[in-house]
Amino acid sequence: MRNIRWLSILLAAALLLSACGSREIPQEEGGFRLWFAADEGQADYGHGPALDSEAYAGVDDPGPEELLSALLAGPTLEGLRSPFPRGVTLRQLNWDEERPGVLLVGFSEQYGALADVSLTLADYCVVLTLTQVEGVDTVEISTQGYQASYRSHQLLDPQEAVLRDELAETAPENT
Repeated sequence: MRNIRWLSILLAAALLLSACGSREIPQEEGGFRLWFAADEGQADYGHGPALDSEAYAGVDDPGPEELLSALLAGPTLEGLRSPFPRGVTLRQLNWDEERPGVLLVGFSEQYGALADVSLTLADYCVVLTLTQVEGVDTVEISTQGYQASYRSHQLLDPQEAVLRDELAETAPENT
């Protein structure tokens, strides 16, 4: 029993350590990516990315509005799904005058239906997509002018997203 408890503690510590450090966000040379939720059936060993991306195919040198429009339109690749509830629309897109590098994004009331993991996935699809635009360092998301009170913080940074599970990548191959 004692060995199992220590093993649990060691595994938890290893999992936490795998989430530390810098994470590179893939971006094609000169291209932008749209981030979506990955279909759950696509993962190996029950593990896999919760988010994945596809190439943005819109106008050259898009701004935040073009990227958000494409993101809200949904993915074109199989294996990806929109993390947003039906009917979500963009209501506000402004730079924060007092905080350089902060982009303020406001969605319609449907976004407010998201909670827990669903909210986190949707938030980071927005953040990972928008922070590819030069000058966007962090994003602050609101719904109908209100911020989700159950987020641990309001300024969302792309470096907070854990995009690879290094423990899952070392899983043995099926035999």
